Amino acid sequence: MSDILKALIEIVGERGVSNTPEELWFYSRDPGVLTPHLPDYVVAPRTTEEVQKIVLLANREKSPLVPMGNGMSLTGLVIPLKGGIVLDMKRMDKILEVNAMARYAVVEGGTSQGVLKAYLQEHYPQLRHSIPDAPPTTTIAANAALHGQGRLSQQYGFNSEMVTGMEVVLPTGEICLIGSPSLGPYWFSRGPTMPDLSALFLGWLGTTGIITKIGLRLYPNKKIRDVELFVTDRVDLIPDILYKLTHLEILEDVNVWFQPKPLMFQGNFHITLYFTGDTEEEITFKRRMI
Repeated sequence: MSDILKALIEIVGERGVSNTPEELWFYSRDPGVLTPHLPDYVVAPRTTEEVQKIVLLANREKSPLVPMGNGMSLTGLVIPLKGGIVLDMKRMDKILEVNAMARYAVVEGGTSQGVLKAYLQEHYPQLRHSIPDAPPTTTIAANAALHGQGRLSQQYGFNSEMVTGMEVVLPTGEICLIGSPSLGPYWFSRGPTMPDLSALFLGWLGTTGIITKIGLRLYPNKKIRDVELFVTDRVDLIPDILYKLTHLEILEDVNVWFQPKPLMFQGNFHITLYFTGDTEEEITFKRRMI
């Protein structure tokens, strides 16, 4: 086991590796209720090449390897059930490119939703990305790996459908480029001139490869956002309401929710509607249509 520690230090340096009990305790659990399990090591690489070397080391030593974004999943995805190495992506958090004309961004695998949002607000206020229903500290790559349904989901699809390209380190240690970056320097699309291999990784929760770079579509950032809430106690009306609302093709997002407690919510079905515009006239028109 000491050989693995020395090898990890050679790859990322002493400050990027730990086997101290207090840090292993932190990496043994997630915010959910599942039983914790200690890893043997935690390592935080800075580059794709370091991730590649760590995967090759884990293969050689037959050590389990668990990639981790920000560890916010509640379902035990990052708990190292068989020990081994937890690979923390937190130091790979650079925004590598924003292509304003083609409306996409390329970020490293540990970049958080909040970091990209703040960067766009400061440097590209006319653009925004889809923010899923998750804390700002969650990583973009991890959200895409579990499909990340959230904001803009009604109009544009799941968070994973907004991915334009990926760089992935395979379990063999090979580096794979998915989409247009496999053909050239631009990360604008996963198709349509090539087979879309992204389904080998998106939705697989990090079990088929470690996403080290990811491209994401950007969207116009409208000046005004409005929210409407509609409530009914008749569940039979919901399908027809949703059909008519989505048929308008003007909603940014729509969310249906219900819950038994507190009692004021019991028996009621809520439809939350999000829509945007650049002028009050546009917002008024959309509100009237809705």
